[in-house]
Amino acid sequence: MIDKFAPPQVFIRRHKASKICDVVVSVRGQEIILRCPDYSQALKWARLECKSYKIPQPEIEPLNGLDHDEELPLFLRAPETTQS
Repeated sequence: MIDKFAPPQVFIRRHKASKICDVVVSVRGQEIILRCPDYSQALKWARLECKSYKIPQPEIEPLNGLDHDEELPLFLRAPETTQS
């Protein structure tokens, strides 16, 4: 049987408004996302995943989008201040 899926890939996704990074592992058309508290932790996980799938090096996605608080998940948004 011929495998019709793309080879495994590992990405580190960084967000402008937060230290939190995602390690995205794409295998056989499915993605696994590991949320890490900072870039150094994400890099460690990405290297570990690359080693397990025999991929030479993780790819790092450029900082993208997420400039406005409305686009961020609730837990990443800055706390709202009330004016009295």
